[in-house]
Amino acid sequence: MVEPAAGNIVIDGVDIATIGLHDLRSRISIIPQDPVLFEGTICDNLDPMDEYTDEEVWAAIRATHIEGLLEKPTEKYIEDLDDDEMGVWLEGVGLNKWVKYGGNNFSVGERQLISLCRALLWKRKILVLDEATANIDNKSDQLIQTILRNEFKDCTILTIAHRLNTVMDSNRILVMDQGTVAEFDAPKNLLARDGPFTRLVASMKLNHGELVSSE
Repeated sequence: MVEPAAGNIVIDGVDIATIGLHDLRSRISIIPQDPVLFEGTICDNLDPMDEYTDEEVWAAIRATHIEGLLEKPTEKYIEDLDDDEMGVWLEGVGLNKWVKYGGNNFSVGERQLISLCRALLWKRKILVLDEATANIDNKSDQLIQTILRNEFKDCTILTIAHRLNTVMDSNRILVMDQGTVAEFDAPKNLLARDGPFTRLVASMKLNHGELVSSE
C-alpha cells in the first residue's frame, strides 16, 4: 500500500493516511502467483511468531483442506556435531512436516492452499490474491474459490486475475484496459451490457449463465 497522490483511501471508515504503515500492512495478507515457503516445519510457516495454539492452527488446516498434505513424512538430514559420527535422517508429519527450501516439495497449488491457510489463521481484514490461481489446475482453483466463499465471508478480498471464473463471485469487478479503468460494476450488470467485459467473455467462448450461477 502506498500513499495516494490524490484523494484518499478509506478502509472500514478509516483513512489509511491516519494510521502507520506497519499497522496497515499487519492487517493485509497477500498471496502471489507463485508463493514461496521458507525452510522449516509447516507450523513454522503458518505461525512463525508462535502466536496461536495447536488447536487454532489445526482448525485453519482443516478449513483449508490441507491436512492430507501433512500425512506423508518429509525427511530432513541432520548433521551430527561429532565429525566422527554420521548424520541422521529425521521424518516429520503433521505440524512437524518439513518444508524444503522455497517450499519446493509442494506443488504451486499446494503452496497456494498453505498460504491461504496462513491468511485464515492470521484473520487479516484484507486478502489480496495477485494472479493466485493463474498456474494451478481447475480443480485446485475451484477448491480455493470454495474456501474463499465459506471461510473469508467477513474479509475484503481483492482479486487480480485473468481467469474470469476466479472473479465472478466478487461483488464488484474493475475492468482495466490499457492501464485505465474501463468498467466498474457488479458482474451481472457488466454482462448485461455490451462493454469490454462482455466482449472478453465472448472472446473466451464462455457461457454467461454459468459465470453468474454462483452469485
